[in-house]
Amino acid sequence: MIETWIAERGLGWEDSQSAQAQAEAVAVHIQMALQQAIAQRGRASLALSGGRGPALFLRCLEQLDLAWEKVTVTQVDERWVPPQDAQSNARLIQQCMPRVLQRATWLPMYQGRGLEADAQHCHAMLEPLLPLDVVVLGMGPDGHTASLFPHMPGLSEYLSAQTPAVCIAVPAEGERVARLSMTARAIQSARLKMLVFAGEDKRQTLGAAVQAADPLSWPIAAFLTPPMDIFFTKEQQP
Repeated sequence: MIETWIAERGLGWEDSQSAQAQAEAVAVHIQMALQQAIAQRGRASLALSGGRGPALFLRCLEQLDLAWEKVTVTQVDERWVPPQDAQSNARLIQQCMPRVLQRATWLPMYQGRGLEADAQHCHAMLEPLLPLDVVVLGMGPDGHTASLFPHMPGLSEYLSAQTPAVCIAVPAEGERVARLSMTARAIQSARLKMLVFAGEDKRQTLGAAVQAADPLSWPIAAFLTPPMDIFFTKEQQP
């Protein structure tokens, strides 16, 4: 079973009974990790992923007490669209955590300068933050995480923790819009990685990634290393 594989490799696993229970558990886990970072180093950093899944836990996080003025909030990845666009990950974060972002240092990825120029900007913006304190990942049905897709050009380099780049431009392909994405160098720097997903189909995806042990086919497999805590619920979010 996937839980046994996870435990043998020193990863955390929490199976919640509902999407709301998962969201509350994720928010508290982030809060505790950021509080510890602030206590130890005076500041903390949090990188968030987009998609539909994070909305519930972001709203829960918005309600929790924390010295947000000591926290830098940024993104794991972003579609290269302005924040007014419905596809924007930044828009989701801003809608779910308005009070948090009024107090925290907010570093969105999209700048509108051009895809490559924005990637260079994000590299310069993110590199001084390494190692990040908390990175929250999602996972697509194809096993992608961040905007690192199976067999995309350059993937082997981007999945290496030794890659020079912290942020890369991901060109549009088919119906997929262009994106900006952290590389493994940034993600694997994290003092805590979190993987949050829902639904039995995604559980099967994770199982396939574990069984194949082929990050080029299942990029999430490259990040299943401690320190990581995985939060799962069978209940799909509304």
